[in-house]
Amino acid sequence: MVTIKDVAKIAGVSPSTVSRVIKDHDGISSTTKKKVRRIMEEVGYAPNISARNLVTNQANTIGLVIKSGMHEVNLNPFYSEVNLGVSETCRENGFSTLTTSAADDVNLLAEVKELISSRQVDGFILLYSKADDPIADFLQAARFPYVVIGKNIFKNCEAAYVDNDNVQAAFAITELLLKKGYSEIVMVVDNDIFAVAKDRIKGFEMAMDGSALPGTGSVIKCENEDGSIRRMLDFLFSSSRPHALLTLDGVLNSRIISHLYQLGIRIPEDVATATFSDSLLTKLASPPQTTVDIFPQELGREAGKEIITLVRDPDRPKKDITVPTRIIERQSTHKEEDE
Repeated sequence: MVTIKDVAKIAGVSPSTVSRVIKDHDGISSTTKKKVRRIMEEVGYAPNISARNLVTNQANTIGLVIKSGMHEVNLNPFYSEVNLGVSETCRENGFSTLTTSAADDVNLLAEVKELISSRQVDGFILLYSKADDPIADFLQAARFPYVVIGKNIFKNCEAAYVDNDNVQAAFAITELLLKKGYSEIVMVVDNDIFAVAKDRIKGFEMAMDGSALPGTGSVIKCENEDGSIRRMLDFLFSSSRPHALLTLDGVLNSRIISHLYQLGIRIPEDVATATFSDSLLTKLASPPQTTVDIFPQELGREAGKEIITLVRDPDRPKKDITVPTRIIERQSTHKEEDE
């Protein structure tokens, strides 16, 4: 079994230095930390986390809270991309991650309380933002460190928030569709309770109402399941033929383009399609989809940096961080005159 002394000998440092690297001590340079961690990984050295936790009263673990069922978590690339960004940052700083998810508030809150009482985590990252959230309310009341990936709805100064400007992002993609000549635009959403959905709807409506270009827009809500989507599309294309469909995210978008194919509705010849959150779902779609890239890995990295800082210094002033977005134009919004 590889010991801390073995790691120290290979790295050319003292065992106490390796110990301080494991604890992420501020007195050790980043160069030494990287070198020692690389050697630990190469030789397969794993510190005794349980024993260290008893001494330091720290788990060196960050909890990720996802408000949805596990099926959606596994399906939506957004969560895996954010998780990757968080995990990279945590690993670089000597922290691990633990994910908890439940479809309802009662079970999710119970899991969060259990993780805190059993000292399994030092802080949380919430991968959503919504009003009247019992998990955020509990963490705030308990003064337990947490970061929200989402909008600071109430200008709360008790937590840090990492988000995109979703109003501006939705405004920009809608304006692009209008400029390309798509005047009849329908925005399709599968929820309107989370802040991200509310802001994207707001940006869409602002662009439609404020544009000097001719156009009409509407927002239609449907469930993210095949029956609801099929009924919605049957209604849309029997009563009118929208020029473009803008969906709330890539998962809903992929379901819609699948049903459009089954209905014999061509993209972009019969209707253009665009969505938010770029991933393999949108890049490899047929045709490839125009998207607003929200940089989920960067959201995760920034949230990881912020929660580790708050764990180490709970009294540090909280701040809101905005990650920029960009539009990626692909074939799904292509017009012949673009050639």
